[in-house]
Amino acid sequence: MNKMSQMLVLVFSLLCAAFAPTTFASEGLEPVSAEQLVVAVNINTASADELAESLNGVGAKKAIAIIEYREQFGPFKTADELTDVKGIGDAIVKRNADRIVVE
Repeated sequence: MNKMSQMLVLVFSLLCAAFAPTTFASEGLEPVSAEQLVVAVNINTASADELAESLNGVGAKKAIAIIEYREQFGPFKTADELTDVKGIGDAIVKRNADRIVVE
């Protein structure tokens, strides 16, 4: 890379860094981390790993309990039915309302 290309890359990088916060602020947006992204999960088809990764407050044991419950009683009709699973309460369902899909 020649000196002119290096200079252009440097200027471009500085401009991007200078205007990125202004762009977010002017549009009322904030940067989002990977942890903040909402990942929806179908509780009737998801694997234990998918449930544990997608739902806050649901680890491996609760995810397995969800699968065992749906195998025993059939598919969930609503997200609120998750409270019938041992260890899953209203708080977990409410916390994950935007992540739970029932199909």
